[in-house]
Amino acid sequence: MPAKPSRSNQYKFSLWTFLLGLAVVTTMVVLNRYRVFQRYEFLVSDLRMYWHATPKPDDAIRIAVIDDKSTAELGQWPFSRSVMAQFESALNYYQVAVVGYDVLFSEPDNLDAARASLVDRLEKRGTTRATAEELLGKSNDQAFADAIKAQGKTVLAYSFGTLNAAGRTRGLMEQGFTTDMILPAPLSYNLARIPPGMVRELFGATSYRPPIQILNQAANTTGFVPIDSDEDGVMRSQIMVARFHDGNRVPLSLATLKALVGGNLMLNFGKLGDQKVIIQNPQGETEAQFPVNEHGQLLINFRGPEGTFAHRSFTDIVNHRIPASDLRGKIVLVGATARGLGDRFNTPEGADFPGVEIHANAIDDILQNDVIVRSADDRIERLCGIMLGLLMVILASFLPANLTAMAVVTFGGSYVLIARHMLWESHRLIGIVFPLTMLLFTYVVMAGFRYYEESKEKRYLRHAFEHYLHPSVIASVVDNPEGLKLGGERRVLTVLFADIVNYTGLSESMSTDPVALVTMLNEYMTKMTDRILESEGVVDKIRGDGIMAFWGAPNDVPNHAQAAIDAALAMLAELKRLNTNDPRFKTVDIGIGIATGEAIAGNFGGANRFDYSVIGDTVNLASRLEELTRKFKSHLLVSRETLTKAVGGSYITRDIGQVRVKGKHHAVDVVEIAGHANDGVDPALYSKFAHLTELLHEGKADEARAELSNLQHENPTDGVIHMYAEKFAELKELPREMLFEFDTK
Repeated sequence: MPAKPSRSNQYKFSLWTFLLGLAVVTTMVVLNRYRVFQRYEFLVSDLRMYWHATPKPDDAIRIAVIDDKSTAELGQWPFSRSVMAQFESALNYYQVAVVGYDVLFSEPDNLDAARASLVDRLEKRGTTRATAEELLGKSNDQAFADAIKAQGKTVLAYSFGTLNAAGRTRGLMEQGFTTDMILPAPLSYNLARIPPGMVRELFGATSYRPPIQILNQAANTTGFVPIDSDEDGVMRSQIMVARFHDGNRVPLSLATLKALVGGNLMLNFGKLGDQKVIIQNPQGETEAQFPVNEHGQLLINFRGPEGTFAHRSFTDIVNHRIPASDLRGKIVLVGATARGLGDRFNTPEGADFPGVEIHANAIDDILQNDVIVRSADDRIERLCGIMLGLLMVILASFLPANLTAMAVVTFGGSYVLIARHMLWESHRLIGIVFPLTMLLFTYVVMAGFRYYEESKEKRYLRHAFEHYLHPSVIASVVDNPEGLKLGGERRVLTVLFADIVNYTGLSESMSTDPVALVTMLNEYMTKMTDRILESEGVVDKIRGDGIMAFWGAPNDVPNHAQAAIDAALAMLAELKRLNTNDPRFKTVDIGIGIATGEAIAGNFGGANRFDYSVIGDTVNLASRLEELTRKFKSHLLVSRETLTKAVGGSYITRDIGQVRVKGKHHAVDVVEIAGHANDGVDPALYSKFAHLTELLHEGKADEARAELSNLQHENPTDGVIHMYAEKFAELKELPREMLFEFDTK
C-alpha cells in the first residue's frame, strides 16, 4: 500500500498562499466599498424574504381603486371634485374608520376655474360677489372640502420636491413646489428623541407641494408620499420621517394610522441603535411600535403580489354598490391602479405594482407588528465578511484542500443559518452576499494557488524520479513528499545487483570508439532498467556497467522477493534477445545477485543534496552474491530467504549450499535460479544435482562422488559442478552440508 501523507505535510504553512489570501481579502473589501455587490444583495434579500408563503394581510384594510371601470363610468381622471365629494360622502355613509388618499390635490378643480371667471363677470355687471356665489352654488372644491370635514378622519397626501440623506436623493424638483409653509402645517411627530449629530442621517426636504388651501384646511391631517427606491430601482422601503421646516414630517401611511388612533406619534433615535416609531392612543398607551433604520426607513414586508389586499372599485363606492358591512370600520386607502394613470412602481412582488398598495403593505406591517429592519449601513456584513475572509486565509494557508473545503461549507452554512435566524426570529435582515462571496472567492483563489503549488512540486518530484522509479512508486513518493527528508526507516525488502561479466575487457576492446561503447551501454541500461521498473522496483544506482535496485521501499510491494526474481529473469531474457539480434551484444553476459532481509531505507547525504537509497547487511549480501556468479559461472544467485519469501513463484532452482562471503560471519544458503518452470529450461541437470545433494545429506560419500563424476562428465562447462569437484578433491571426508568460503574482493 502507498504510504500515507504525514500530518506535518498536511498542515504545512504556505507563505505565498497566505500573502495571496490577504491580497484577495483587500481587493474584496475595496470592491465592496464601491458597492459592487449591492445589486446582488438586493436580489438575494428578496429571495430570502419571499421564498416562502408570506403572512396574510389584516382584514382591516380596503383599497378604493381608481380603475378602468371607474374611468369608464365616471369620466376621465382626474374626476371632478363634485364626484370626489360624492365619494367622500359615500365613505361617511359607510362609516369607514379612516381615509387615506394616495392622490395629490395640488390644483383647483377645472370647473371651479370657470365658475370663478363667471363670478367675476357678474360682479362687473353690478351683482355682488356674495350674491353671485349664492346664485352659482357651492364650488366643487368647497363641496369636497365639506365632505372631508364631515367625514372627519381623512388624510390627504403631499409630495416633496427632493429628499436628501447621506448623499442620497429621492424625487425631483418640479414646477408648482413651494418652499413656504402652507397652514395648517403637515403632520409632524409630537415628540422626537434624536441625539445630537444624528439629524443629518434623516432625509430632509426644502420644498413641497401641498393640497390646495381649502382642502388642506378641511383634512384631518396630511402626509407625504415618498419615492424611495433602492439603487437597482426597486422600491422596498418607505421613509417614515423627513425633516422639513424644522419639523419631523410623517408619511401618508403613518399619518393614516395616527388619524385612526387619534393619539401621539413619537420618534426615538437611540445612540445604541434603538431606532423606532411609537404610536400612542389619547390615553398615552402604546398602540403600536416598530423599528426603523438609521435614515428613518421602514423595510416593507410585502404580503403578496398586486391584489393581495381587498380592492373595491371607486365607482362602486360612489354608487353604493358595496355592502355596508364590507367597509364599516375599515381603513380605506384611495389610489389609481389603472395602467394608463401611472402611479405604479417596481417592487420585489412585481415590476408594475400600484403605489397605493405599497402604503397598504406598510400599514399592515405596522398593525401586525411584522416589521423587518434593514440597516442602511453594511458594517455588520462588512465586518463578518472580513472576519470570514481572514479566517479562510489562515486555514487555507495551513490545511489541505479537503479540510479547507469542509471549513468553507461549515462557516458559510453557519453564517447563512445565523442570518436566517436573525431574519425570522429577530426580524433583522443582514446581508449574506458579501460575506459568502468573500469566503468562497478567497477559498477558490487560495485553493487554486495551493493546488498549483502542490502540482508544481509534484511535477518536480515526478521529473526527478521518473528515470529511477516505476510510475506507481513515483505516485507514492509524490503523495508523501515528507518522506524526502534526511533519515530512514528499517524495512524488510529485496535488493538486486547486476553487473556485466568482464566489462573491463569489453570496454578495452571498444576503446577506439568510446561513442559506440556509450551507445551500447545506454541501450543495455535502458532495457535492463525498464524490466526493473515494470516490476515496481526502484533503480537505486547505475555505476558504469552495474545496476543496484530494490523492492519494498518507499512503497510496499506485496511480494517483493518474487518481483525481484521475476525482474532478474526478465533481464536475462532481454539480454538473450540482445545476444541474438544485436551483434554488439553477442558476447555480453551478466551476473545477478539477489538478497532479502532487513535494511534501512531513506534519504542519505547532506542537507542540500541527498539520495533515496537502502543500506545494511542485506545490501552487502546481494552485492556479494552478484560477485559469486563469476566463480560459479552462474547468471542468477539468490539467498535462501529470497526464494522462501517468493510465495507463488514456480522456478527451476539448484541449491548450491552454504557460502561464507567476505563480511559475513555466518554462512548463507545460496540458490541458483535457472528460470521459470515453464520457460523451456531442461530440468534434468537440476534434478540430478538435487540427487547429489540428497546423497550428501544422507552421508553416502562414495555414491555422491560417483554422481558428481557423472555430472561433470555430462556437463563439463557447468561452473557449479566444477566448484563441487574442486571441493570434493580438497576434502578427504565429505560433509553433510557443502560449505564454500570465498574472498569476493
